[in-house]
Amino acid sequence: MALKLAMNSSFTFRNLNKYLRKNVKDKSACILRLWATQCEFVFAQQLRRSQQIFTHYAKIWEERALRELLRRVRGQVQRHAKGFLLSSAALLTFDWERERIELESVQEHMDDFQFLERLQQETIYCRKCRKRKLIDSRVDGIAYCCCPKNVTEMLSAEQNAYTTWEPYIEQKRMITWRQEIKPGLYAYKVYVEYPDVTAEDFLHVQIDVEYRKKWDNTAVNLEVVDEDTTKGSNSHIIYWEALWPKLFANRDYVYNRRYFVDRNRRVIMIVNKSVDHPKCPAKPHTQRVHEYWSYMVIKPTTSFNKPGVSFVLTYFDNPGLSIPKYITTWVAKKQMPDFLHQLHQATVNYAKAKRHNETRIIEFWDKHKDPGFEYPPDTLLGYSVDDFSEAQKQEEESSLQKVKALLSVETAATVETAKSKRSVQQIADPSKPSDVPDVNDTPAAEECTSPKKSTWWGYLYSYIYFV
Repeated sequence: MALKLAMNSSFTFRNLNKYLRKNVKDKSACILRLWATQCEFVFAQQLRRSQQIFTHYAKIWEERALRELLRRVRGQVQRHAKGFLLSSAALLTFDWERERIELESVQEHMDDFQFLERLQQETIYCRKCRKRKLIDSRVDGIAYCCCPKNVTEMLSAEQNAYTTWEPYIEQKRMITWRQEIKPGLYAYKVYVEYPDVTAEDFLHVQIDVEYRKKWDNTAVNLEVVDEDTTKGSNSHIIYWEALWPKLFANRDYVYNRRYFVDRNRRVIMIVNKSVDHPKCPAKPHTQRVHEYWSYMVIKPTTSFNKPGVSFVLTYFDNPGLSIPKYITTWVAKKQMPDFLHQLHQATVNYAKAKRHNETRIIEFWDKHKDPGFEYPPDTLLGYSVDDFSEAQKQEEESSLQKVKALLSVETAATVETAKSKRSVQQIADPSKPSDVPDVNDTPAAEECTSPKKSTWWGYLYSYIYFV
C-alpha cells in the first residue's frame, strides 16, 4: 500500500513538473510581461487617485489663500497708496541733478586744439628735419621726412603723454591717432578741417536727430528719449541703434548728450557719455554698449556763421566682444573716412535746405538758433562781426548827437543865467565890473561842445545780447 502511494505521488510530481516546465518555464517571459502590466495599471490607478485627492484639497486651500492674499494686499495699498505711487514714479524718472554733465568735469577738453598742436609736433613731425612723417599713405602737397628710420626712432624714443597716441590714418584734411585703453580696445582722436561749412550749421547737424536719420544709413533707430528742462542745460538722453554686419548683432547706445558754446574761446563742445535710463532697457536682439564716451571740440576759422571750421573728436566705445586686430584696422580705415565724408555732405545739404527755407530745418533752426552758453558772448550766433560793428558805430553816433543836443540846451540856459546875473550887477553897481565871465568865451565851453566818445557803450553792448 505504501509502495502504491509512493508511486502515485511520484507520478503526480512528474506530471506537475512537466506542466510547470511546459506552461511556466517556457512561457515565463509572457507571464512576467502580464504581471508587470498589471502592476503598472494598479500603480497608475493609485497614483491618479492620489493626484486627484491632492489637487482637490490644494484647489480649496489655494482659493482661500488667494482671497486672503488679495485682501491683505488691498489693505496695504490703501494704507500706503501715496508712497507707493511716488516710489513707482521715482523708478521711471531720471535724476538730472546727479547725471547732468557739468562743465567742470569736461573743462580740460576745451583746450583740445592746444593739445593737438603739441601732439602733432611730438608724433607726426621729424625732430631732425621738421618735416612730416609718413603715417599710412601720402597726401598731395605735403613734404614728408626722408631721414633714415633708425634716426627718427632714436629721436622719438622719449615717452610722454603725447607719444601714447599713435598716428593711425591720414587723408586730405584729416589725421587720426589712437591710444590703447584696454587690450585690443582703442580710443581715437580725429582732427578734421571743413573749409566750406559754418560752425553753427555743423553744430545743428550734430544735434538734429531727425535730420541724421536721413543721411546716416547706419542709424537703425535714433531718438531723443528725455530732455533736461533746466534753462540753458542743452542736455538730452539719446537712444541709438547702430547697424552692424550680418554676422553680428546690432549695437545700441543710451547716452547723455550735452553741448557747450564758449564764445570767449570761440569753441563749441559736444559731450556724449553712456548712461542707464529707465525708459531704455536692454533689448534681446541687440548688444548694449555700456562703455562709450566722446568729446567733440568745434572751432570756426573766423566766426560761427562764416565758412571754415575744424574739429577734434576724441571717442571710445567697448562693443562687448574681441575682434581680430586686422578686422578693426580695416573697419576703422574704411568706415571712419566714409562717415566723415557723409557728415560733411550732410552739413552742406543742411545749409542749402536752410537757404531754401525748408520748413522743418527752419523750425529746428529757430528753436536752436542760440543754443546757450556758459560765458557772456562776444558775438551773437547768426550775427556777423561786421554787422555788429556797424550797429555799434550807429549807436555811438546817435548817442553823440543826443549828447550834443543836451549840451547845447544846457549851454544856452547857462548863458541866459549869466547875462541876467551880469545885468543885475550892473544895475546894483554900474562902476563895478562884472565878475561873471561869458560862457561863450571860455575854452571849457569849446571842450563841452565837442565831447569825447562815451564809454557807457562798453556797459550797454553786453546787455544787447539778452534783449
